[in-house]
Amino acid sequence: MPYWRLSNVAGVHVYRIAEGWHADLAFRNLPVGVPTLVGSVVAMGTREDALACAVRQLTLCQAREELPLPEAVATWPLFVFDEVEIPIEPSDIPEMAERLAREGYGPEQVVGRLAYLRHVISEDEPLTLESFQAADEELLRKLVVACQVAMALGRTQFSPADGTWADYMPTAPGIM
Repeated sequence: MPYWRLSNVAGVHVYRIAEGWHADLAFRNLPVGVPTLVGSVVAMGTREDALACAVRQLTLCQAREELPLPEAVATWPLFVFDEVEIPIEPSDIPEMAERLAREGYGPEQVVGRLAYLRHVISEDEPLTLESFQAADEELLRKLVVACQVAMALGRTQFSPADGTWADYMPTAPGIM
């Protein structure tokens, strides 16, 4: 992510959990949908290993300072999800549209995914700025990806009139 730059680092966290040591970088001033916490995927055996991982992450952030930022978020197209406008990075849309067409992923699937995410985030109530901001980073990432997929399929909004999770949820167990 070009936004994960040294100038946007808010903190470095090295900590231990039962599985071992981890190193996370926290970021500030990022566009909506860009995760603000990036960490080690696997646990490390020692604190020193975790510190070395954090230094590597910071080195990558420093290298990104030299890269140009993508088009300004203010000029990105907006996907309107109930009461929230979500900027969608436009450069990925054409390639994504082609890939979705090849894979047979269509409007029905994306609308079902959007309904599912609304259900998880706001219990089938319209998505508000408050419920959006209260959602965890992983859910927000999934929501932004689903909105980007929807936009690649030609959809620019999703509202309660489009249905709820009960309208789309699979009847066979384990599908979603």
